[in-house]
Amino acid sequence: MEVTNNFGVPETLMSLARRDYYSKGNADYSVTELLAPSRVQRLRKLFHGHMKQDVSQMLWQLMGSALHVVAERGQAEGHITEERLFSTFEGVVVSGAIDVQQEEDDGVTIMDYKFTSAWAVMNEKPDWEQQQNVYGWLVRREKKKNVKGVKIIALIRDWNRREAERREDYPKAPIQVIDLRLWSHEEAEEFVRSRISAHNTGKVAIAFDEELPLCTDEDRWVRETKFAVMKEGRKRAVKLFDSEADAKQFAEQEKGFVETRKGEAIRCTGDYCGVSQWCSQYQATKGVEE
Repeated sequence: MEVTNNFGVPETLMSLARRDYYSKGNADYSVTELLAPSRVQRLRKLFHGHMKQDVSQMLWQLMGSALHVVAERGQAEGHITEERLFSTFEGVVVSGAIDVQQEEDDGVTIMDYKFTSAWAVMNEKPDWEQQQNVYGWLVRREKKKNVKGVKIIALIRDWNRREAERREDYPKAPIQVIDLRLWSHEEAEEFVRSRISAHNTGKVAIAFDEELPLCTDEDRWVRETKFAVMKEGRKRAVKLFDSEADAKQFAEQEKGFVETRKGEAIRCTGDYCGVSQWCSQYQATKGVEE
């Protein structure tokens, strides 16, 4: 992938951006790759040499890399930082680098640092739960230790004190410890098996020049169309509706008006996958969604 510099960023920062701090070692899939949609993962491999990203768009990637370097230096009794584990399963090698393992007599608590937004903390992130529980599966398989909990340490980049004071559902501090649901070993193993199967399907499709498996609405981060009831002089919606008819009825009662907030596949339209320009699924729906 080519790193461009469209805004004259100093070469020292460009050097950092070009440097690949990440390595999955001698593995077929990292946990991150395993969780990615098989279509996205195949397209990334096919078009890696053609992909471009400007250094100005890599701020949080750089900050994340810096955090991991700093965190690795942190020492505390019973804590293991930045350990990469490998496991052979269903004919492939899966690896995962765990940020922090807190070891106690009754088991291990797995923690992962995330530079993230307040919105992400306030809403469900299934991929966080999936990632941490696959790490738990690795610990049980390879270290033969009980896993007693999985957590996210969220560093909230856009935290706002006023919002924290005003809203009940807003994070109360810029660093939040989030407890996630802990899966059984069997549940985690079945999930890993299903992800390997999905990626194998993608490999077969490429080998036989067939269409790649389609991304689901969940994969594409589809945001449904909403109808907002608004009032003059007010920036925030009075209420959001899934139905335009319900929104219009409520707007009449409130002497307001309806604003349509059109849905979209956020991952695709924002090119968060990095391969939307080569994706036939996105290109086929692009005109319709726009």
